[in-house]
Amino acid sequence: MHPNEIRNSGLAVTNHSFDTLIETETIPENAVHWGREHFIPVARADWRVLMTDLAVEGGLNPDEFEEFCALLDTLVHMQSYHDHAEVSENYSKLDPDSISERIPTAMELDSADQVGQLTLSQIDQIMVRANYQKLSRTELLDALQNASDFGIPMTSDFTVFRRFGVYIRGQVIGKRVRRRLSRFYRREEVDVPLYQRLVICFQVIETASTDVEHRPDCLYIKSFKNIPQHDIDMLLPGTKVRMTIIDRGKIVLPTLSGLAILVFRLFAVVSLGLFALVSLLSTTLGSALKTVFGYFRTKNKYQHDLTKNLYYQSLGNNAGVLQQLQNEAEVQDIQECLLAYTLLLLNYPQGATARQLDISAERFIHETVEFPVDFEVDDALRKLFHLKLVTVNAERKYVAIEVPSAIAGLQINFHKLIDGYSKSVIPEDTSEHSAPTL
Repeated sequence: MHPNEIRNSGLAVTNHSFDTLIETETIPENAVHWGREHFIPVARADWRVLMTDLAVEGGLNPDEFEEFCALLDTLVHMQSYHDHAEVSENYSKLDPDSISERIPTAMELDSADQVGQLTLSQIDQIMVRANYQKLSRTELLDALQNASDFGIPMTSDFTVFRRFGVYIRGQVIGKRVRRRLSRFYRREEVDVPLYQRLVICFQVIETASTDVEHRPDCLYIKSFKNIPQHDIDMLLPGTKVRMTIIDRGKIVLPTLSGLAILVFRLFAVVSLGLFALVSLLSTTLGSALKTVFGYFRTKNKYQHDLTKNLYYQSLGNNAGVLQQLQNEAEVQDIQECLLAYTLLLLNYPQGATARQLDISAERFIHETVEFPVDFEVDDALRKLFHLKLVTVNAERKYVAIEVPSAIAGLQINFHKLIDGYSKSVIPEDTSEHSAPTL
């Protein structure tokens, strides 16, 4: 079910007052995905076993295929190492959690802004490889313009950001248990669209003022789990709780009514003296103060609830998140290559078009995880072609090479990669720097 359908059906009712209590939030095992995913939601080891079983059922030699999988895994990891090292090196200059002393050169000072732009561009590429989707400005504004079931309308100031990006993965319909005043606080369960994974990257401008101190020379990366679509605003720096007309009315109306009663009674009791006047004033002001403090107590309670949920839904910050994303990108690369190669080899010995392979891969994933996946077939074929595991025949179809030839090719690439690393680290002529004989 699409989130728009949920809103229209009344399942996820937005609330603009402080009269809703949120108790729990869960994702059922059979949760419906309201968007087509690009990632393969299977653990690395489980996927490898699944591919091996598929290969054996297709008549391939299990030992050969296991060797192929191990070589592919190792080679992709080594090829990713250089890119990962470069991104990590760039981010080390922007990491707000770094405890290393920074000794910037004049060139680095002049190019600090370029480093931030380059690093965020590299993170964008990692997100694509890890099959995250970047929310467009329209999607983001749609999420922010709707109050969540927490009942706290908020305002977000985007002018504080120099760079900003929100990435999501896993769009599912979760269950939320809540109690509302309109239903006499009876327990009710509603559907709510969730993002299983959400990552925020941002830099603030030098003059930015947020609730938490953020340095303009740092790039912040934050990762969360199971975030409702319309609760994104609570994750952003500089977001503030906003009073609605109803909330203001709860304060103003009792105060005005109290003042009106006061004025009316003043004429009636003016003859009773100063004591009666003071008594009436105390009663009216006491009622107004009680209303004001009641509002702020309720507001603080919900802010506490938000903080508690953020604590349990936070997965990591900054360099730790970057490392995890790099690992996820590598895993997705390997899984896409394994699936595309295995299906080509078993189902299309004479070759297949990208469209044919795409349909076959999506069908297989759907049968495995039971929800629709938009398989990145072009990306998978590009990687296989780069590794020389597929060829293109005269009919412009992709053909997978046989496993023994694939193993031999991967071994050659592996040794070339090792030789390249060795030459870049070890001098060719070491005669003058030989170790002394003991």
